[in-house]
Amino acid sequence: MRPLSKVWLALSLLIVTPLAGAEDFGVANWGQSAMAVRDLEQRPNLTPLTERDYLIYEASLPGISRTRLVYQFEDGRLETGRFIFNVSPGSPTNVWLAQFESVRALITQQYGEPAHQQVLQPAGSSNNPPDNWSDALERDAVILKTQWRTDQTLITQQLAWNGSRPHHQIIYLPVNGADVSDLGTSPF
Repeated sequence: MRPLSKVWLALSLLIVTPLAGAEDFGVANWGQSAMAVRDLEQRPNLTPLTERDYLIYEASLPGISRTRLVYQFEDGRLETGRFIFNVSPGSPTNVWLAQFESVRALITQQYGEPAHQQVLQPAGSSNNPPDNWSDALERDAVILKTQWRTDQTLITQQLAWNGSRPHHQIIYLPVNGADVSDLGTSPF
């Protein structure tokens, strides 16, 4: 194996491992309590002291400036998980696009080909792929969305414009036999 291939393989394993495992999300299974998740989680806890509806942990992924792992609870039970990604401050939009593609490739290695890949555009737009993806994102004219589905979890990766900068996240939702085809739909 070539040295560069070995480095890429090592980086891929480092990145994919934190994104998924035997658990439904992070170190937890759907329905667990916040106390149970807190007892299992080993990453630095960033959760405000009085918060009861979510837990925030610092995750470290190579090539990504900052990653937050968020466990969200409803009625005291884990119902949603998120990875929220950032790039270095001041990075151009094309860096966000490259990060989105890298994360999508890593998740595809873990779960196989996505069930859905979409470029969401406002109603009435031409629905043609833009000539310049960075420009389209900055104009809030596209949302990039990719979904995977496992037996237990719907995984949705999104890149959209939020206020004055891109927002890149992965949302994990329990399937529990429910029809989740409309979850994570476009705001357009």
